[in-house]
Amino acid sequence: MLPVRIDPRPGQCIEDWLEHVAEHNSMPTGQLTALIGHGEGPVRFLSVKPTDRVVARIVEMTGLSSAVVRSTTLQRFDGSGIVELDGLDPDHWSTWRRVAGRGWIHATGSAACPHCLSSNGMWQLRWRLPSSTVCTRHRCYLIEQCPGCGRRFLDHPHTPLRPAPGSRCLNPLPGRGYCDVDVSSLHTTPAPDDCLARQSRHDHALNGTAPTVLGTASNPPGYLLDVWALTILLLHLATTSAATGLAAWTNELLAETASRREENREQNLEGPSSAARGGPVRWSLHPPTSPATRSRALATADAIITAPDLDAAGAALHPWIAAAPGTTDSRLGWLADRTRMTPTLTRICIAALAPHQRISHALHASPLAVEIDQIPQAIPEPTYHRNAAHLFRAGGETPRHFLALCLARHYDPTLTWAGAADILGVPPQHGTKTARAISARHHLDLRDLDRALRAIVDDLQDDRCHLEGLVRASAEESDWFHDWSKQYRPGTRRSSLPYAVTWLWCHVAGGLLRTSPAWPEPPEQTVRAAFRQFEATLTPWATAALAALVRPLR
Repeated sequence: MLPVRIDPRPGQCIEDWLEHVAEHNSMPTGQLTALIGHGEGPVRFLSVKPTDRVVARIVEMTGLSSAVVRSTTLQRFDGSGIVELDGLDPDHWSTWRRVAGRGWIHATGSAACPHCLSSNGMWQLRWRLPSSTVCTRHRCYLIEQCPGCGRRFLDHPHTPLRPAPGSRCLNPLPGRGYCDVDVSSLHTTPAPDDCLARQSRHDHALNGTAPTVLGTASNPPGYLLDVWALTILLLHLATTSAATGLAAWTNELLAETASRREENREQNLEGPSSAARGGPVRWSLHPPTSPATRSRALATADAIITAPDLDAAGAALHPWIAAAPGTTDSRLGWLADRTRMTPTLTRICIAALAPHQRISHALHASPLAVEIDQIPQAIPEPTYHRNAAHLFRAGGETPRHFLALCLARHYDPTLTWAGAADILGVPPQHGTKTARAISARHHLDLRDLDRALRAIVDDLQDDRCHLEGLVRASAEESDWFHDWSKQYRPGTRRSSLPYAVTWLWCHVAGGLLRTSPAWPEPPEQTVRAAFRQFEATLTPWATAALAALVRPLR
């Protein structure tokens, strides 16, 4: 047992801790390495998964438990969804290929936050994870490449420990000592809010608390694996020719892709590699080098995974999937070949490939100026028949409501189908169901739909919000109903007042039957049938007089 024993600080990596142990005991780090290895050569995989023998030696020298020692290595995150060490035998270097083949893991090296090193001098274990890209405490991107030696920090493959602890790089240089760059003095770049939020959710998941995924509770490994798998897919899609403008970070990724291919050519690695043949870089094995690029890609994937529901996630992913090149295989097969298709990611991809998402993408690609006050819950029947009835095989409220939803999404391109319904005063789930029903039953030509929507906008002149207010007022003040029914529909009972209000709501204000202010809750089937009977018995003079009760007050 060593004379001076210190405990690792929370979150400290094993190398940094052992370097301080050596310093406190006034011994070179090389001597401590020899004691740990017990004269059996270099200590392999010390930072990843040390052998039981190495752990026993550290326990013997420091007096700590083996669990505490292993908590300072990547074994702490084994099974978390982003670190899978199953199959790794630390006594045999060849078994590393089983782990490395799963991607996004390094046997050596680390990123760093200069501000953290400046304040406490501690190298954190989570900095070793490629999915850790941001310091949430100092709100900046981590730095991963040393400007002095050009390698990742703590990248010393032939010896597990640096010559001394501290904030200096101390990576070995070929034939000339060690890199003397002080990492704590390096400049950092502020991270945007979406990257900070993603990193916070990532860190909480590593500690056992997962965020809500698609509106339901999730488990931490599942969430981390879903984000990782979707990020890989987005990286592959971002390097396709049709991905221009999907996100700001795609330009940075294209530059790194070109750089990697050039490095392959310079190192004569063209042979069997897909990158050398001009194919895609294998992002599943080697993530983007820049923490900023990697962070933005992860944040994009995280926003999709944590969307409020499956339809919203599919709508967010659809523009990316639309960038996939056409192949003889199915589109879903192309996607599955480039990432690990988890159950959640499969569901999102299927939702993104649904026809109503294709319509969403078309609406975003063809802007149309429209004011929200112009848009009713359902396009009025005369306007619908003049401009859009030929697009649909059936009439009724559904196609007219769908067209109104399209206009609402033109008004605010950030809205989903559910959001468009909500802004029109309709239950959000009704908007999603309407879009799905239309895309399933009607094969819409997107150019014809665009022409119809533009013609409808030119026809919509009424202030629908004002008309809706007038109809709601008519539901509360009922004196008009007695005079109207006595003159135009003798014998009508006062209990028919809700039907008259609903007629005004649907035919004058352009509202949906289910949202009529005549009833506190959406009407049941029997009530809807009674309204249709009332509607069918109205004469042209009765409907004109009924509409005139509201329209002159505009």
